[in-house]
Amino acid sequence: MINEVDENDTGKIEFYEFLDVYERHLLISQEDNEEDTIMAFVAMGGNSDKSGCINTERLIQVIRNDFEMTIDIEKLIEVIDADNSKSIDYDEFKSIFSNVGINNF
Repeated sequence: MINEVDENDTGKIEFYEFLDVYERHLLISQEDNEEDTIMAFVAMGGNSDKSGCINTERLIQVIRNDFEMTIDIEKLIEVIDADNSKSIDYDEFKSIFSNVGINNF
């Protein structure tokens, strides 16, 4: 593993090499999270190209009944449904998992 990141063959990982590995790790992690979010969006009724919307009533039903979560889902929807459309687009859905989202309700 050291050989993979040791660009100057010193047998040691220098700080800039460590940062490069860390940055690659973060990018892979973000890509995995994005894929998981897209899959959840599609499972709720959205499209894999991030188009379409999720009906808020369906989201409430899944959160309450299927996952039996005790969060204030109506309040969360009120916060993330910025255009008050009663449907959640991909960006709004993604925000559920951010600092604005589920952990605060």
